[in-house]
Amino acid sequence: MEIEPTKIEWSLPMGLLTELSNKGKVYFVGGFVRDKLLKIERTDQDILITNISPDLLIEILRKYGFAEWVGKSFRVAKFHYGGNVYDFSIPSERTIHSARQIPNMSIQDDLRQRDFTINAVAYDITNHKYIDPTGGVEDIENGIIRMVNPDVFSADPLRVIRLCRLRAKLDFNIDKKTKESAISSVSLLEEISSERIGEEFYKIMKLNKPSDAFRCMLKLGILDKILPELSACSGVTQPGGMHAYDVFEHTMRTIDESPAEPLVRFSALFHDITKPRHRDVQADGRARFYGHQITAEKVARKWLTRYAFSHKFADNVAKLVRYHMFTHAETDKGVRRFIRRVGQELIPAIFELRFADTRAQGLGGDINSEQEYKNRVMRIISEKPPLSVRDLEVDGHDVMRILNIPPGPQVGEVLEKLLEMVIDEPLKNDRDILISVIQNMDK
Repeated sequence: MEIEPTKIEWSLPMGLLTELSNKGKVYFVGGFVRDKLLKIERTDQDILITNISPDLLIEILRKYGFAEWVGKSFRVAKFHYGGNVYDFSIPSERTIHSARQIPNMSIQDDLRQRDFTINAVAYDITNHKYIDPTGGVEDIENGIIRMVNPDVFSADPLRVIRLCRLRAKLDFNIDKKTKESAISSVSLLEEISSERIGEEFYKIMKLNKPSDAFRCMLKLGILDKILPELSACSGVTQPGGMHAYDVFEHTMRTIDESPAEPLVRFSALFHDITKPRHRDVQADGRARFYGHQITAEKVARKWLTRYAFSHKFADNVAKLVRYHMFTHAETDKGVRRFIRRVGQELIPAIFELRFADTRAQGLGGDINSEQEYKNRVMRIISEKPPLSVRDLEVDGHDVMRILNIPPGPQVGEVLEKLLEMVIDEPLKNDRDILISVIQNMDK
């Protein structure tokens, strides 16, 4: 691929560019420049200012919009303008745990301590020229990811994961020495905060084809360090059923078949992750994995919590994993119980997971049947049946008054019993009927 460097336009107020240029030099940098050269559209911009103090930079930015410094180690000024967010930074000396801002550092020196050559190209906004001290443009042309220097991964071991993310995003090849250095640096990941690792996995899940990143991480030994349960899935065959692929390959295909929604994709990642420990090849030659969804739920919740995902996100992923083996209920009562068990808000996601899981089997799978069941479930939801205690025509105050009991667990137990009844028979969600039922509980 031949790259033709083109002019990159300044999209912020010209007054801002003038003020910044009067104080220092202004450059587009990083992935923004790389993607411009590749003609990949993106709204976020990375802008570096040399020879300006942090206080003066933020003061100038705040004349034109909202701006704040973020980041515990490498500080970035987030500038909000026109509905977009722009990242402004000052040259910094980076170490594994921190970065020290050095305003008078040259642009060349700043670029030489970045991660990969394809990310170490700058664009001088005032003079309209590219600055490329490490051969990044040539590597972009040749589709190669190459480390800027031999210390790239020791300076920030998170870059071994980022290497695989870029490999998947750009479909580039990894330079041999870069790959060897990454493999030897995987053990350093234990020095990186769980939150940063979780953020990289989240970014991977938003790619068009996340499986390429996971395959890269498997080859480099990253999964052995970060998610060994997934590594263990490689080579675990599933004979005798609907699966044409081993557990790892099926998982990869399920992720790729899922919509680019992290909730569904993380559920796809974990849905079969404990199959290796449940594998039982029976007399008919078929492998069965009874109970894998229960242990997979625990692995999902534990991993997501460890890597700093929100408790709500971890709970939702765990629930989707736990119930991904659902069977089609034969009665409307069964459908209502299914909705209640999964949670109405997760119904769209669990069907997206089921569709992806089915398409990724490789030997068939009845998508039409799954779609018909989803239609039936959505029809039941549209009827707005009572599915939680909030939907009951009585509340805790009614229970306490009728049974003459104080606030406590018993109130919730009574409401749950009433809910079970009206899920089976929605017409009984009538205030008079429910009050009568509560009164009979006291006899």
